[in-house]
Amino acid sequence: MAEYLRKIKKVITEKTGLESSEISPESFIEDDLNIGDMELLEILEELEEVFHMELIEHSDNFETIQDIIDMLEESIQ
Repeated sequence: MAEYLRKIKKVITEKTGLESSEISPESFIEDDLNIGDMELLEILEELEEVFHMELIEHSDNFETIQDIIDMLEESIQ
């Protein structure tokens, strides 16, 4: 999980300008991080390249950073 979180934080900080310290697994994407739908799609597109898997089709299921981590963990198993 730590590796996923590190890579997710890296992409989010590059795309949004947020500080890495502002991002935690419990962070709500829209409410806590103020990431809108279009920005989330850009982030997920980048994460798809990093992890070589489909994430955008599941974007409606992502409310927190942990939701993205869970999807990655399920897909890798």
